[in-house]
Amino acid sequence: MMAVQASGHMSVWLFLIVGIIAVWAYSAYRMRCKLHQYQTENRRLRESSGGLESSLASSARRLDQLLSAVNEAVLRLDHQGRVLAANERAREIFSMSASTSFPQPLLRFYRDSDWHEQLAAGLAALPESVVLSDMHLEHRVLAPRLAQLGRNQALLLCMDITEQYRLEGQRRTFLSNLMHDLKTPLTSLLGYARSLKSFGDDPDFLEEASQVIADEARHVNHLLDTLLTLDQIEFSVRDTQASCDAGAVLKAVCDALKPQLQAKGSRVHKQLADGMPRVAMSADNLERVLTNVVENAIRYAPSGTDIRVRMESADDRLLLTVEDDGPGVPEKELPRLIERFYRVDKARARKEGGHGLGLAIVHELLAMHGGRVGFTNIEPHGLKVDLRLPLVD
Repeated sequence: MMAVQASGHMSVWLFLIVGIIAVWAYSAYRMRCKLHQYQTENRRLRESSGGLESSLASSARRLDQLLSAVNEAVLRLDHQGRVLAANERAREIFSMSASTSFPQPLLRFYRDSDWHEQLAAGLAALPESVVLSDMHLEHRVLAPRLAQLGRNQALLLCMDITEQYRLEGQRRTFLSNLMHDLKTPLTSLLGYARSLKSFGDDPDFLEEASQVIADEARHVNHLLDTLLTLDQIEFSVRDTQASCDAGAVLKAVCDALKPQLQAKGSRVHKQLADGMPRVAMSADNLERVLTNVVENAIRYAPSGTDIRVRMESADDRLLLTVEDDGPGVPEKELPRLIERFYRVDKARARKEGGHGLGLAIVHELLAMHGGRVGFTNIEPHGLKVDLRLPLVD
C-alpha cells in the first residue's frame, strides 16, 4: 500500500516537472520568436533610417546645387542661425574662402549685433516669412528675407540692392541740391523785390537791385534750361544717321566762348590732326558736350592761362582731350564729377556760376551715343578731360 502511494507521488511530481519544462520550453520558443521579430524590425528600421538619411543628404545636395545657380546670395541656416551651406554668390559677397567648412556661425561673416537680434527673432517667428533690415557690408547693401525650409532649417535670401541704394542716395542729393539752387536765387529776388518798396527812390539801390534781380533770374533760367536738357537726353532716341565735323564744331564753340576767355585773359590752344573723320553725333549734341567741357575748364583755370585741346582718331573713336592748369580734383572725387549737381567746391561753384550739371550732361550725351568721358589730374596741377567720341562707320 505504501509502495502504491509512493509511486503515485512520484508520478505527480514527474508530471509537474514535465509541465514546467514544457512551459519553459514554450516560453523560450516564444521569446526566441519575439527576439527574432525584434531583430528583423530593428534591421528594417536601420535600413529605412539609412535610406532616409541618404535621401535627406541627397535632397540637401540637390537643393545646394539649385541654389548655386541663383544670382542672389542664398544661405541655408539651421534653427540656431548657423550657416549650413552657401551658394557661390554668397561666398563671394561674405568673403568665404573655398576651404570654409560648415556649419559656421553667421556672426563670423557678418558682425552686427542688432541685426543678429533681428535674425534670432525672425527664426523664432518662422514659418512666417520675415523681412530683415538691410545688411551693410563694405561695398554692398543687401536686402535679406528669411523663409522656412523644412522643420529645422531656413533660407536667407539676400538681394543685392547696392545700385538701387546708390541711385536713391543720388536722387535725395539731387532733390536737395535742386531745392538749394532754386531757393538761394529766389530768396535774393524776394528780398530785393520787398526792398524796392522802401528804397525804390534811391538810384544806387535801384541799380544794384536791378543787377542782382537780372543775375539771379538768369541763373534760375540757366538752371531750368539745363534740367530741361537733361530731361530731353533721358527720353530722347539716338539718331543713327547723324554726323558732324568735330573740328568745325570745336571752332564754333571757341568762338561762342570768346567773351569768357577774354574776361579771364585766356585762350584755347587747339592741336588737331589733318583729315579727321566725322563723328557719329549731331552737331547740336557735340556742341553741348564741348561747350560744357571747355566752359568748365575756363571756369576753374587761373586767369591768363591757356586751355589746351587735342583731337586725334584711334580705331573707331575720336579722342579729344581738354586740359587746364586749375587746382584739379581730389582723386577720390574724380568718379563723382559726372553726378548731377555734384560740385567739389560748392561755394566756389556758386560764385563762378556753376550748378554741377554740365559734366552730367556730357556723360549722359556720350553714353547715349556709345562714347564715354574720363578725368585725370595733371601734375603738378590741372585737370585733363578725356572724351571718346563715336565715329561714323
